Amino acid sequence: MTMAAEAYARLEEMIILGKLTPDVRLSEQMLAQILGLGRTPIREALQKLRENHLVDILPRSGVFVTRVDFRSQLLVMEVRRELERLVARRAARRANEAERHRFLQLAEAMREVGENRDKLGLMKVDRQFKELSLAAAANKFLSAALAPIHAHSRRFYFTHLETTNVPIALSHAEAIEAIGRGDEAMAVAATEGFLEAMEAFTKAVITAELADV
Repeated sequence: MTMAAEAYARLEEMIILGKLTPDVRLSEQMLAQILGLGRTPIREALQKLRENHLVDILPRSGVFVTRVDFRSQLLVMEVRRELERLVARRAARRANEAERHRFLQLAEAMREVGENRDKLGLMKVDRQFKELSLAAAANKFLSAALAPIHAHSRRFYFTHLETTNVPIALSHAEAIEAIGRGDEAMAVAATEGFLEAMEAFTKAVITAELADV
């Protein structure tokens, strides 16, 4: 992992966990001190966070974390379903032996963190799976399209997740395992099931939030 990738992963995690909030002005220097990294990887990470709609970079004003947008999340779910089906199919077909072995490891890890209700562990396994599936699918345009969608979805899900949703984690594990076994049909079907559960979660969160307004 490059220093820029490390900086991105750590900053995204801080945003998701609420350690960096929209009301606080951020700077490269401040974040470099917090993470103990140089300003160059911080700058690269901030650019990627901006591309993924997690921060706004305002000239002469600083960097600000964006606010969670319910309407945007519904639009994300609409697009995500078709793209994720394609990723699952291509990854199941194209993954090499090392990648297949890693998928099977991640499926077990997903089950473990799900059953243990390990929210932070779940977030890390989810990120690793997303990165591996895009690498195995081997389509740079698909990766470019899904990167901001994954970031946006990960933030929404883990921001509103009080405790690990075991059924969602287990359905996710089924999809990961199917990809690892090279079963295209099962990979797509399990991915559909996972996304349906995610969509239900999203709508439940939005309904609850609107009821409190």
